[in-house]
Amino acid sequence: MNRAIFRAGRRNRYAAPIGGVFIILCLVGFFTVASFCLNTTKSLLDNSARKKEFERMLLPVVIFDPVPFENPVNIDNASLLQYSIWSTAMGEKRSQYEYDDADMMIIPASDIDVAAQQLFGPDVKLEHRSFGDLQDSYLYDEEIRSYHVPIITITGFATPRVEEINKISGDTVELRMGYVPPSTILNLDEDGNLGNPEPEKYMIYEMHKNRNGWYLYAIKDLPGNGQLVTSDTMPDLPGEEISISEVVPEMAGNAVSSSASSAPTEDGSSDEGSSSDGESEGDGESDGESEDGESSESSDGEEDPSSEEPPPEMQG
Repeated sequence: MNRAIFRAGRRNRYAAPIGGVFIILCLVGFFTVASFCLNTTKSLLDNSARKKEFERMLLPVVIFDPVPFENPVNIDNASLLQYSIWSTAMGEKRSQYEYDDADMMIIPASDIDVAAQQLFGPDVKLEHRSFGDLQDSYLYDEEIRSYHVPIITITGFATPRVEEINKISGDTVELRMGYVPPSTILNLDEDGNLGNPEPEKYMIYEMHKNRNGWYLYAIKDLPGNGQLVTSDTMPDLPGEEISISEVVPEMAGNAVSSSASSAPTEDGSSDEGSSSDGESEGDGESDGESEDGESSESSDGEEDPSSEEPPPEMQG
């Protein structure tokens, strides 16, 4: 009996090492699967690559700080041409374009049409013509159907930064677009490294998707962004009538002086007339006093102090 038990124990002496190996393998498999799931979830939630793609795509629009619009067909033709030209000049084919004698890049109109379709969708149609001013002229050459573009005119422009991507529907997303101002020496830290400047303003960019990819459909103002205080938004002040001197104490003196200078006299006459009347009345009173008595002396023969002439330093 004891010998049978001893033999059974010898048969199970490898059970513990084998079991330990299986436990280790289970732990390794568990952490491997957990790490894979974590990385997969992180990659799904992290849309930094999509943000960079939108930033590169919309850079030719952001640098010109466009006004809001609800449909790209409502954008004026000159702005559409300018955005599309720079989208082409910054694209993959920019190294293939030639330059004229004035160092202006020659870009075919056909490439600009393609860029406009990719940037603003299939409904946009360009009218090719020259536009701009003396300092920033885009010359269209009808013979070669190409534009001569001054590539050195754009300096000190804002760059886009996509802060958020909010999905509206399956084919529509909204970007919270930040306008990052140009870097200056003030953006350098103590070690001379360029910091990360914050956007100076934000806009909403609405993107639609078709079979060719995403395109810009609308630009909207961010709600509450840059709201100015006007008479419609001023808070109600207590009382029926409030003067400006009560609201702004520094203007109290100006208000008093202006009211005093502009207030008319009771009889409706001007200040000049009242002063002349006062002078005439004063002359009459002095004449009356001289008629009553040439010498203002008291009964005891003392001279009246009021008739004394003022000291010499007070005369004149």
